[in-house]
Amino acid sequence: MSSPDSVETTAYFQGKRSVDDYLDQFRNLIYDSGYTDPKTVVVKFCRGLDRRISTALAGMVFGRPSDTDPEAWFRLAVRIDQNRVADEAFHVSHRQPYPPTPSMNRPLAISRPVPAAPLPRFAHSNPSPGNPVPMDIDAARKAKATPDTCRHCGKTEHWVKECDLRFDVRYMDTDELETLGEGV
Repeated sequence: MSSPDSVETTAYFQGKRSVDDYLDQFRNLIYDSGYTDPKTVVVKFCRGLDRRISTALAGMVFGRPSDTDPEAWFRLAVRIDQNRVADEAFHVSHRQPYPPTPSMNRPLAISRPVPAAPLPRFAHSNPSPGNPVPMDIDAARKAKATPDTCRHCGKTEHWVKECDLRFDVRYMDTDELETLGEGV
C-alpha cells in the first residue's frame, strides 16, 4: 500500500502496467491524498501515464475532454491503451522475421542459393501464430442450417411448435427445464 503523499513522487506512475491497473491505484491514491480539484487530478493522472498514451492525449485536436472532467480523461486513456494494445497485437502477428545477418567475424562462405519453398496456394492453408486461419462465418452458418427440420427433435416434416416431444423432459434444454421448474 502506498502512502497518500506518494502521489507527489513518481512511485505511482503507470510503468509497464495497463491503464486499467494504473487507474485503480491512482483512484485510491487520489482518494487517500484528499485531492478534490478536478484539474489537479487530471494533471496528476496524465503525468503518471505511459509516455505513448500521454503524448496521444496531449496531441488530440478533437474529442479532447474538459480539464475539469477527470472521469472523461480516465475513459479516454483506457480506450487509447486498449487501441494501442490491439494495434501492437495486430502488427506482431503480421511481422515477417528478418533474415539473419552474417557475422562480421567469420568469413563469408560462398554457396549455391537455396531455392525458396513454394508459397502455399492460399494464405490460410498453413495456419501459424503469424498466419492465423480466418473465420469462415458463412460456412459455419451453412453447416448448422438444416432446412425443414424441427429444432427440438431434429426430425423433418414439422416445426418446434408442432413437435410431439416438446413436453418430453428428455428433449428439453436447460432454459426450458428451469422454466418448467419455476412453475412447480
